[in-house]
Amino acid sequence: MRIGVNCFLLQPHIGGLKQYFLTLFKELLLHDTENEYIFFWFPHNAEELSKLETERWKDNAILLRDQREMTAYLDRLDLYFCPFGTLYPRPLPLPTVVTLPDIQEVFYPEFFTVEDRYSYDLHSPSSTRMADRVVTPSNFSKNTIVKHHRLADGKVVVIHHSADECYYHCEKFARPVDRPLPDAFVFYPANFWKHKNHDLLLQALGLLQREKNLSIPVVFTGFEQANGYPLSEKVREYGRLAMCHILGYVASEEMAYLYSRARILVFPSLFEGFGIPLVESMAAGCPVVAADATSIPEVLGNAGLLFDPASPRAIADTLEKVWCDASLRQKLVALGKQRAKSFSAARAAQAHLAVFAEARNAYSYAHFWKRRWIMRPYHRACVDWRWRGRKGS
Repeated sequence: MRIGVNCFLLQPHIGGLKQYFLTLFKELLLHDTENEYIFFWFPHNAEELSKLETERWKDNAILLRDQREMTAYLDRLDLYFCPFGTLYPRPLPLPTVVTLPDIQEVFYPEFFTVEDRYSYDLHSPSSTRMADRVVTPSNFSKNTIVKHHRLADGKVVVIHHSADECYYHCEKFARPVDRPLPDAFVFYPANFWKHKNHDLLLQALGLLQREKNLSIPVVFTGFEQANGYPLSEKVREYGRLAMCHILGYVASEEMAYLYSRARILVFPSLFEGFGIPLVESMAAGCPVVAADATSIPEVLGNAGLLFDPASPRAIADTLEKVWCDASLRQKLVALGKQRAKSFSAARAAQAHLAVFAEARNAYSYAHFWKRRWIMRPYHRACVDWRWRGRKGS
């Protein structure tokens, strides 16, 4: 097949979806010799595409200035794949696949601006309904997407994400960060979104300091976000400047170093479609304590301890338990390394190829005309009705 890939939304700050894209296409470009990949890319993608570690992506690549320009190349494609949550342009007169990691906006609308919620309402259900197959990374996400987007169960396929190979071989790939770190620390890699729940983690660490005289240093990585959580400001407010180390963005080799050095990965996120840091941490041999929310228990299995992310007390008690018990940490490391083997890039790549074949078999030209003349205008009319008078307010 000749598979077109829309790279428009590939940017450094998008977190898990970026890692998903890079891990998937490193594997496909290295091992899949039967299919051609035509990357529709844009000037702002260049740095991230260079991380694919192969020049093969350039073989049939087409540089665009606007996503709609790709319609001029439909005769070169057998299938069109959008890996970043939105099928665009849509509909198209050929088989299409979209990856949608989750629908957090349905569960936590307060974490999004009005403009963001309007954009999700306009693009997300329309994308899944007009695609021939939808890929999502967990059963939790599948069940919620099927329910809220009113899709047939068989149209949505679960393919677990996988960690980059470097996390399975930290001793080979790890590179120290460029600043001093505590001898022991907990690690939380997450962009500063509100759902990542940094605030309750800070509250939990404060409880341990006040009530147990237990000072646990914490290392944060990730990007600041517009409408996100003001982590630096809150660290100052809570008086934890000496114990909190905010590194910002770090490369994967430095991430591998941090996982291998950390005593614990703490992951208090309120909402995850998957949670790639969980797999990275398990692969690297770092014990995990995490929220018992959304997809996290599904990904972690029995390889970590879970807590209620809405309770600073529960977070504090779980952290203290693992921080102070070396034998428990060793047990979690062993369980985590075994669990991490379930999330392989090769398995994910093969599953995507199977989905591409399914989409090609499911497509018909009649579907395209129904989507173009009935589904698209109907969806747009419904969105305009729901948002009348609200958009931009």
